[in-house]
Amino acid sequence: MENKEILFMVLLYKNENFQVRAPYDLNILGKKMWQWVAMAGEDFDIKTTPCTFDSDIVSLVKPYVKNHKIVCVFYSDTPLINKSNIEEILDYFKYHNLNVLKLKRGYIFNAEYLLSCNNVLATENRLFDGKEFEAVDSYEDVYNVTKILQNLILDYHIQNGVQIIDKNTTYIDADVVIEKGCRIEPNNNIKGNTYIGENVILEPNNTIIDSIISKNGILKNSYVSNSRISENIIVGPFETIIDKNV
Repeated sequence: MENKEILFMVLLYKNENFQVRAPYDLNILGKKMWQWVAMAGEDFDIKTTPCTFDSDIVSLVKPYVKNHKIVCVFYSDTPLINKSNIEEILDYFKYHNLNVLKLKRGYIFNAEYLLSCNNVLATENRLFDGKEFEAVDSYEDVYNVTKILQNLILDYHIQNGVQIIDKNTTYIDADVVIEKGCRIEPNNNIKGNTYIGENVILEPNNTIIDSIISKNGILKNSYVSNSRISENIIVGPFETIIDKNV
C-alpha cells in the first residue's frame, strides 16, 4: 500500500573511488545501483538528488518536503537495503518519537523538524547491523553485492517453482519474469525485461534479452533478443533471433 506521507530520498552519491562519471548508475543485474536503493522505498514518495561528500543534507532535502510527515534519506551506494530494513527503522523511529535518527548511511527525519532547522546538531545514533547497510566503495564491493543479489533472485525463482540446475552458471536480471514449471540448465543468461512462460526448457548456453518465450518452448544453445517466441516452439541449436516473431 502506498504511503505518500513518507518522502524517500535517494542521494546520488559521487564516489571518487569509481572512475566513471556517475557511479550511482553502475549496472547491477539490470538495474542501476541507485534503483536498488529506491526499491526499498517503492511504497513511498521517491525523489533523487545528486550529492557529494561535502553536501549539506538538510539544505539538499528541504526543497522536496511538501505534505510529508517523515523523510527517509539514504545514499545510492547501499543497494542491499530492502523493505524489511526500512520497516524496522521506521518502527524504531516512531516508537521512540524521534526528530532525527542518524544511520550508518542515511537519516530519518520528522518532516516538521527538518523544515524548521538549518543543520543537524544533535541526533540519536543507531547502527542497524547487517551487510545491508554497508556502502559499496569499490569494484570489488560491486562484485560481492552482485553475487548476493543474484543469489536472492535465483532463490526467489526456485521458490516459485522454477528448476535451476546450476546456480553458479545461471544469470538472471532483476526484472525477468519466469513462470512455474520451467527448467533452466547450466550457462543460461536471461536479461532485461524478459518473460519466460510456463514449462519452458532452457537447455545449456542460451542468451535471452528483452524477449518473450511462450509456454512449452525449448531453447537450445541460441541467442534471442527483442523477440517473441510462440508456444510449443523449439529454437536451435545455434539460432540467432533478433527483432522477430517466431
